[in-house]
Amino acid sequence: MTEIKKQNFFVGNDAHWDDIYNENEKAQFYKDSETDFVVCNYTPERSSENECKFIAEFPEKFKKFGLQYVINNEFANWQGSLVTEDGHDWCNTDDGCHRMNLTPEFIQTLSKDENFLGLMYDEMEHSIINRNLTLTINKRGKHLPVFPLALANDVVIQGELLRLQLKEFADYHKNNGAKRFVGEHVFPVLFHSFAASGIIPNFKSQKESYSVVQYVNAAGAALQYNTELWNCVDLWCYNTFPGHSPKEMYYNLWFSYLTGTSRVYVEGASQFFTDGKPNEYAEKYKKFSTDERRKYRDYSVQDYKPEIGLIRYDDSYWGQCDPFMWRKILLGNKNLKVTKTAREFTRAFHVVTHGETCRNGIAWDRISPWSLRPHKSFCSMNGVAVFDDRITKDKLETLKLCFLCGYYISDETIGAVIDLVKNNGLTVVTPRRFAPEYIKKQSRGSFSEINDGTGKWIVTNNVLSSKSKKSVKGFLGNKGEMKFTYGDKTIKMKISKDGNSFKLI
Repeated sequence: MTEIKKQNFFVGNDAHWDDIYNENEKAQFYKDSETDFVVCNYTPERSSENECKFIAEFPEKFKKFGLQYVINNEFANWQGSLVTEDGHDWCNTDDGCHRMNLTPEFIQTLSKDENFLGLMYDEMEHSIINRNLTLTINKRGKHLPVFPLALANDVVIQGELLRLQLKEFADYHKNNGAKRFVGEHVFPVLFHSFAASGIIPNFKSQKESYSVVQYVNAAGAALQYNTELWNCVDLWCYNTFPGHSPKEMYYNLWFSYLTGTSRVYVEGASQFFTDGKPNEYAEKYKKFSTDERRKYRDYSVQDYKPEIGLIRYDDSYWGQCDPFMWRKILLGNKNLKVTKTAREFTRAFHVVTHGETCRNGIAWDRISPWSLRPHKSFCSMNGVAVFDDRITKDKLETLKLCFLCGYYISDETIGAVIDLVKNNGLTVVTPRRFAPEYIKKQSRGSFSEINDGTGKWIVTNNVLSSKSKKSVKGFLGNKGEMKFTYGDKTIKMKISKDGNSFKLI
């Protein structure tokens, strides 16, 4: 069990500067609900010098309300350009790309405040994999990349270049004083590339994905790279706001607490008020933040002991398929088309969720008949974690079942898996290309089940075949339940019929 501080979980919501400056009912609500921090949406409107003068006033305001704060930047996702009187463009860069472009002075001024938690880049992974799609929709640009793209038609070359670019980007902000650099992910991908680069994983609950699917992707990244894990409980659903009920929001907050996240906040907290007065959303949030989350939690995501692992190269595939909105490309590079190799990941998810996720995608954003199903936050899950191609043996030792998939897995990781099969009783489901040579020699046809020491290899070109499913059924837990283990504590949840709440069992 890692050493955990007693206060290892913090609750917040999003805000605009007026909520603090005007000291209105919303600001008072922060105090009454014992909110720890706010995620402040910020758009620079002045020269760098004048922005620094403006934000120099923040410490006094936040100190008065006992709040810490994160500066959340989404402006580059919607603005084609933001050129101020000093000639600085806050969202276009010298390399011909479109991304948040904060000045060193701006970051340094913010970082002088002890209540400043760090910077957040809102929906950064969305902008990367969809090439700033929101600009295209608003006719302010056309598929502009966030970073320069590789010329080679190779997923791994593009992925490694992106990691280097993300690390350089995160280091720039942290070297100028930001205590943290945090992402915020619409889609359940790129958590590992972000975490490896020093960017804290931050998954959206509700929205257009299963919350639990988002969680097991982000939690695997946080566990692998030893980072905090943040959670945005988002009241948006497509273009509907609020698109989720107060009850669903409440249970997503509870899920976040139970599953070891570091911080959770509600996006869309403007919906907490009707005619300026707190409503049912506010009541549910306050009940959680002042009561339930005070129950002592002696673990964090770093104590997670997964039973099922999905290992793949982080290629950004979640099921995108629409020719305009979610183009079938990987890592934002139009030269990298989705292949059956990428789809191995979503098919493995279909198996471990008892068929509750689509075999071709793990989010409702996918344009398909499956997406006509009513949205749910929770689906069957038995201690799953997603890891990338360089996961080490020590993080895999609690696994009972493991799926290998995708474009590349390091020799070191394959070696760790081989050892765990032989000596730890691990069962591995893999395409032929990832099986060790001595197992390949024994495999026959489209499905082979081969004992190896105390464990087993299942070599198959189709994880959805009846033989494959039957071979792993005993590892998947009970349909309609979620189970996670942290240290010596196991959390079991029975999912409601509508999929948006649960009860502890």
